[in-house]
Amino acid sequence: MAVKVKKGTIPKGGININQIDIRTINRKTQDIENWRTAIRSFESIMNPSRVLLYDMYDDIMLDGQIVAVWNKRKDAILNKTLICSKDGKSHEELEKMLNSPSMNELISDLLDTVIYGYTLIQINNIWWNEEEEQYNIDYDLIPRKHVHPEPGFECISVQQSGTSRDFPYKEPPLNRYMIWAGKEKNMGLLCPAVQYVVYKRGGFGDWSQFAEMFGAPFREATYPAYDNETREKLIREMEEFGGFNYLVHPEGTAITFHEMQSAAGSSTVYKDLKDSCNAEISKIILGNTMTTEQGENGARSLGEVHLTVEEQKHKADERFILSILNTQFRSILKRFGFDISGWEIWFETPESDWDNMQKKFNVISGVADRVPVADDFWYEEFDIPKPDNYEELKEEMRTAKAINPFAQFPALQNPLAADDNTPAQKVEKKKAQNLLGRALSFFV
Repeated sequence: MAVKVKKGTIPKGGININQIDIRTINRKTQDIENWRTAIRSFESIMNPSRVLLYDMYDDIMLDGQIVAVWNKRKDAILNKTLICSKDGKSHEELEKMLNSPSMNELISDLLDTVIYGYTLIQINNIWWNEEEEQYNIDYDLIPRKHVHPEPGFECISVQQSGTSRDFPYKEPPLNRYMIWAGKEKNMGLLCPAVQYVVYKRGGFGDWSQFAEMFGAPFREATYPAYDNETREKLIREMEEFGGFNYLVHPEGTAITFHEMQSAAGSSTVYKDLKDSCNAEISKIILGNTMTTEQGENGARSLGEVHLTVEEQKHKADERFILSILNTQFRSILKRFGFDISGWEIWFETPESDWDNMQKKFNVISGVADRVPVADDFWYEEFDIPKPDNYEELKEEMRTAKAINPFAQFPALQNPLAADDNTPAQKVEKKKAQNLLGRALSFFV
């Protein structure tokens, strides 16, 4: 049972988040040059700063494709149940806390390390909420722009633009309640994704302008040359008629629109640019495209390959989260009074993954055709209970095969008298006759 302390208590020697001067995100119009400048600022040796890059990250997180594919990857982890086991037993008290809503939020913030590169969290309190009948975890996600994990710094700065060592979070007493994740110089998956969001936004702007100019009816009006009164009247009428584009010009003048004959002059170029950028974002975050975009070659076999790649990403995310929960988070749980010595935290796995079991069976069967495989191995691999009267049942199986060598062909007990009406019976007859021939040759 956790130690009952008051809600919102800051750990002794911990950080009050109000001590940090948090500034508004700078959502200026982004371009490729801004992106390169932000990378150079991040990689600076003497005065590293993450402000420009993380402001850009927070801005592109408004992109629909980024939100969709990243949440798709996160949901694969957040929808799993955490268990805590020791010698085959479950720790019910810990599992209540590990599967609480606040713990789910904590794991979500830790997973964001993958796209941001680094995460620093302070656990303030863990307590049992009597009214809600569940555990609550009070924690603070330290603003990433204020964190300097680079060697020689390893601190939190009050000002986002500075590198002062105001809070050295890896030193006591602050490190007792801190969780840090990610590599010091890792810029996360959002870094390569920025360029495609920037290109796509520019393309959408041009596409919108194209639709405005050529996607709606165009009106044309003429007036006698030098008749300004008629000209002004026509303009008023065009404005009052609606918001579509119009052109007012003197009679006798010619206006010609030259349509581009190549594909680059049509609206498809903007769609192709958008689709290409979305595909690149999917590959960066999920490792594939076919689980998010169908494409032209949507073969099932190819889709299964892409799904396998995505599943490997999910397994990597699981290992990443478990490595934190079973190390840094475990130490913090002990400080809050949880008895976790010897207990391991895992993600619950489905009782039966039939596809994997079938693959395993095919492999083992292939091996068994060439070399003997112990019966106990089959029981262990497929988690099948071994019967108490195993030897007796095994002997009955041997006797049945000795009496009727065709017992393994249930649809064809006597191959010489079988009806050849169905293709299945023909196949089994051929197998049985081959077996009979091999058996007779043994005695000749």
